[in-house]
Amino acid sequence: MNFLRTACEIARTSSGVARTSTLLRSRSTAAAGRSFSSNQVEPKPQQPPKSTPSAGGSNGSSINTHTHTPNGLEKRMLVFMKRYKSIEEVPNFVSQEKMERVRNQVRIKIANYMMIATAIGCIVMVISGKKAQERGESVAQMNLDWHKEYNEKARADYEASLAAEAKKK
Repeated sequence: MNFLRTACEIARTSSGVARTSTLLRSRSTAAAGRSFSSNQVEPKPQQPPKSTPSAGGSNGSSINTHTHTPNGLEKRMLVFMKRYKSIEEVPNFVSQEKMERVRNQVRIKIANYMMIATAIGCIVMVISGKKAQERGESVAQMNLDWHKEYNEKARADYEASLAAEAKKK
């Protein structure tokens, strides 16, 4: 019951997370026979300061600096997305962020064009199917015609082989 009461107190406090870790640590260390103070809290790891683009990018991880060298296809993508007027105007180094945005936009445009082409293709197939139906063409009829021709050819080959054997005798 005592545990439930402390859990409720922890939930009510604003710094419940820090208090929970110290309470749990103090209980586990007391049970293990170690002597740690209950006020001891692990220090938070500090994040390195963010470097500005004007700082020269000493660690080279700044995403805003011009760090990406575009190849021929990427240069065409940059021109296709109207970031530059021609391939010659594309600089040797562009930012990774700009390149990622252009790639994503090209992906989206290509997907849209493919959806439009698929829809147009479906409409064309429906129209050509209706015209073929008006002419009396169907897949079942074409299959019957093919089998008829195949059987006639096989029968003619069989009769020719029988005639060749009869001449040999």
